[in-house]
Amino acid sequence: MKFESLAGRVQRRLFEAPAAVAEIGPQATGPLTRAWPRRLGLGFDWPWARPTREGYALLAIVLIGFGADFPFRGYQPYPLMVIAVGACFAVLSATGSRLQAHMLTWSLAAALGAVTTGVAFGTRPIDFLGPIAAAIGAVLAIASQRTVSRLLGCVVAGTVTVVVIVKSLTWGHLGLDVFNFSQRASLRLLQGKDPYSVAYSTTTPHLPLAHYPYGPAALLLSIPGRLVGDIRASNLLAVVALIAAVTILANRYGGREQAWRCLAVCLTLPFLPRMLLLAWPEIYLMAAIALWLVLRDQHRISSVVILGVGLATVPTAVPLLALPFLWWRPPRLEILVAVVVAAAISLPFAIWVGPAHFIDYTLWLQVHLQPRADGLDLDAAFLRLTGSWLPIWVWPAVAAITLALVAKARPHSWPSAFFLGSGFLVIAFLYAKWAFFNYYFLVAMGLILAMALERHREGHEVAASGHPTESGRELLVADGSAGR
Repeated sequence: MKFESLAGRVQRRLFEAPAAVAEIGPQATGPLTRAWPRRLGLGFDWPWARPTREGYALLAIVLIGFGADFPFRGYQPYPLMVIAVGACFAVLSATGSRLQAHMLTWSLAAALGAVTTGVAFGTRPIDFLGPIAAAIGAVLAIASQRTVSRLLGCVVAGTVTVVVIVKSLTWGHLGLDVFNFSQRASLRLLQGKDPYSVAYSTTTPHLPLAHYPYGPAALLLSIPGRLVGDIRASNLLAVVALIAAVTILANRYGGREQAWRCLAVCLTLPFLPRMLLLAWPEIYLMAAIALWLVLRDQHRISSVVILGVGLATVPTAVPLLALPFLWWRPPRLEILVAVVVAAAISLPFAIWVGPAHFIDYTLWLQVHLQPRADGLDLDAAFLRLTGSWLPIWVWPAVAAITLALVAKARPHSWPSAFFLGSGFLVIAFLYAKWAFFNYYFLVAMGLILAMALERHREGHEVAASGHPTESGRELLVADGSAGR
């Protein structure tokens, strides 16, 4: 049975209106909607009550962001439950209607993101002023029809996020191994010394010392920031590139309205301040994937090189590329070439430190480490319930089954690839031997990329090859039919 068949039937039965209904509300044609409020005897036809892919994704981002932001340093049962519920909506995002989510849905998601960001960094009454201002700015950027008002809203939301970051920033210093790894290793590289040969102290349980554990591209990308005293300056550039790429994608495929919405959600996303403050290198890979999507149509060589640089940082988000790799030949070739680029970047460092040591420091370390009791995952919850870890075969079995199911899903389109890829990613993280705040950031960004790739206006089409064309509808190639 195909992945969408059962879930799709349930979703259509409970939620969607008949095919003749173009929109919910007084302007609709055909019979009345069969949405779940009417099935429960509730006589209202609010347009935002109809589940869409965007609506599911926004709800997943809000819940996962809220659940991951507060206990980002360790396991807590209730936030994990919130993340698990958010994961369900991330999976459901592939089954919803392809109509655009209502403005109220986007506004609520952006406002809740702003509040989550502010509350996570301060609980005094005065600390709530910033989040409220950011929420108002984000809603203004989404709901206003005037460009000046929208720009002002984005400036307010972005400024509040910057203030939150600056207030917590300690320039050049941070008591976290992720930061110290890149801060110290990049200095050694600038001094002409092998950055992988020295073991650095860690804050990881049962691992007092570790060599630099990331790919060499993360090290190279940290150099500009290290030159000004703090590698997080480089992370900031990656954040700017990521937000710009998402906005460009949304404008290209969904129009100006979608671009403003995606920009507002990004500016208030509760993940970005901590990703920047704690210098997690996953930001580089997500920025590389977004830039690849932006540039691959007209600047293919540059886009592949950028993706290769991203793949040479950390591999955590690589599963997001699984479905484009499996579904279409052009992206498959581009990803394979990007892997070659990543290997070419890594080869000089592997020769410098020694191939066996290089592989051991960057790859086998992750394999050999024991599960983390402080992880935000089901393995840590299972340990507290039973006193033992999940069997070692559970994670690969769940991941393999999930990938097999999503790979068979129809129809094939770029938004579907990232909606399904995000669902696959969050399930894999929940059953992994550890998962933390930075892992769930990848899920949220995967969903945002999927929404940025959604087509809500005439003028573009995606063919079976994965190439955009200009005929005005998104070609759904799974069953030979065209959608929208």
